[in-house]
Amino acid sequence: MNMLNSRSCRILMTAVIIGSANSQALAADDFTNWTADEIVITATRTENPVSKLPMAVEVITREQIAESGALNLADVLAEAEDVNALEPVNGRIGVAKLRGLDSSLTLVLIDGYRLQSGFQGYSDLREIPAGMIERIEIVRGSGSALYGSDAVGGVINVITRKPTKELHGGLSVSGGGSRYGEAGTVESDGWLSGSAGKLGYVVAGTYYNRDRYDRDKSDLMTDGDDRRIASGSASLTYDLTPGVKLTGGIVYADNSLDGIRTQTSGDFDRWVDSDRLLVHVGAEIKTGEESNLSLQVARSTYDWSSLMDNLNGVPVITSSTASGTTTTTATTTTTRTKVSQDYDQFDARWTGRFADHHRLTAGVEYRTEERTDSGSTVTTKVVTKTGAVNSGPTTMVTPDKTDSSHDVDNLGLYFQDEFTGLKPLSIIAGVRYDDHSDFGSEFSPKVAALLPISSHIKLRASYGEGFRAPSIYELCTGSLTTKKSIVQSNPNLEAETSQTFEIGSDYTNGRFKASVTAFRNEVRNMISQVQIGVDNGIPVNQYQNISRAMTRGIEINASMKLSSAISISDRVSFLDSEDMSTGKVLLYVPDIANVFRLDYLNGRLALKGNIRIITTGTQHVSDIEKISGYTLVNGYLSKRVARNTELFVGVDNLFNDDANAAYGNNEGSGAMGTYYYGGLNFKL
Repeated sequence: MNMLNSRSCRILMTAVIIGSANSQALAADDFTNWTADEIVITATRTENPVSKLPMAVEVITREQIAESGALNLADVLAEAEDVNALEPVNGRIGVAKLRGLDSSLTLVLIDGYRLQSGFQGYSDLREIPAGMIERIEIVRGSGSALYGSDAVGGVINVITRKPTKELHGGLSVSGGGSRYGEAGTVESDGWLSGSAGKLGYVVAGTYYNRDRYDRDKSDLMTDGDDRRIASGSASLTYDLTPGVKLTGGIVYADNSLDGIRTQTSGDFDRWVDSDRLLVHVGAEIKTGEESNLSLQVARSTYDWSSLMDNLNGVPVITSSTASGTTTTTATTTTTRTKVSQDYDQFDARWTGRFADHHRLTAGVEYRTEERTDSGSTVTTKVVTKTGAVNSGPTTMVTPDKTDSSHDVDNLGLYFQDEFTGLKPLSIIAGVRYDDHSDFGSEFSPKVAALLPISSHIKLRASYGEGFRAPSIYELCTGSLTTKKSIVQSNPNLEAETSQTFEIGSDYTNGRFKASVTAFRNEVRNMISQVQIGVDNGIPVNQYQNISRAMTRGIEINASMKLSSAISISDRVSFLDSEDMSTGKVLLYVPDIANVFRLDYLNGRLALKGNIRIITTGTQHVSDIEKISGYTLVNGYLSKRVARNTELFVGVDNLFNDDANAAYGNNEGSGAMGTYYYGGLNFKL
């Protein structure tokens, strides 16, 4: 296993020594506020403190996001526990994998609504700017009992900014660039929230523009594209009566990319534009002393388009000579691809107390999804023959156009009981029934238990079953061509199903907290691409249900307040995987993932900062090739210079590790080399 490298270890040892020296004179009372319990809603669809949940839950706060220097959701999740983004996807897409499972088995939500997929069926997390995020709740382990399809590895719920009672606002501006003078970035983020009588409101907007970068100079392909994102969000609440609150919101993001791609047929300019829109309205109705009814309706649209053209319009020249005749062919290719995805959802959920020891949740969810893929390729060839009797240019235009459209609907019914009648033991049990228009029906049960055995120690265990319905892309679309293959859809696919076992323990004692979790995931009917032929030298693959897969691991999380100013934390995951049909390990599953943090906060000096060390271990990228891991060191420092103004600086990948070299050009961790940034925050 690849552990922290020597430079990282020196930083870690220094932090521990300094922290220990400062902690000698501290009493336990100094840490009263350190163990503040986060209230989360994703794990049970009801409000619960993290300490009362029998699941592995992580909360990433607005402050933590700001102090990471992250520009988008993919950047934030790169430092989350047991979240890995390395996956062989095309299109410079940022994805998230939980516990070694494919990204398709992780459900990503925005304010409780599904994040729409786009190119090749993936959801690009780089299209969600960090500035619109208030907090992120990550629930590891099967979540299908509440959320249905896709929540096999877990659920990531991105919660945008919400209205406040008092008037608040803020503005953040920053800029940065890499050590190579590339990736020049300008970012701005502003928000305003408050209330006026019965009306609560918040509006927020983010804009950032990053120049392309190219660390690998061996070809023309850019490692990172020119990227621009403009986004806005708004949320409203209105107290119609003492027992009825109306809610509404909108989230919009416009994303554009411009870069160079190198393919077997030449170099191409590639432009991408996408627009994501989510609109939702609802009502929270109090139906009793301890019961309420929630009604929500949402409409989500996503439009994605790309254009690839010969670089600078210069044709690709090829020539051959036979029988005294030289044939020269100049080929120009233009490829256009469009994806349109529309999604509607209705959700009704009732929660209430029954017989003192039961908190019941019952709900119905109905959603429809329609996807349209269209593409066209125009190949222009100018053929010139010399040395023949009839010589001269001949122009041939070969258009190729494909269109595919499909829609699905899903009805889900779910029920959950939070039972506390066997104190101190508490049990959460639930089941969901889904009826999908394409693959049929599925039941997804889950049971989890929490047992405090002392004031410091608690045990937890859970078992859950999950499933993933084949996506419209897999069922009906596919791709005529990608960089290396033709991908065919398969309307006869069955749903992937899973079983998840988990057991863990949590320990809290004053200034110290720790937890350990062991888990095992088994996935049946795993959907993979299988080669079924060759077309003009290009492999032809088709989606098929081929195998069973397993991932298992141990997650260890510990944190400690070393002094009134210094705290440390470490989150390490040991992973193992297997394709149970072949006995081989799964690809792109690291054997270890570790995130270490050293945090500093000095109120008297109005100074705060952190050092973050992110390690990813060795992993297989093919059946026979295993590559080494990497370690990145990131840092952040801020100083309040006025009552409402704070200056900050930061660095990512301090030691310039080339983490991306072995994983392809996916704009992932360390891709641009050492990156420096700075800016200011202003708050009302």
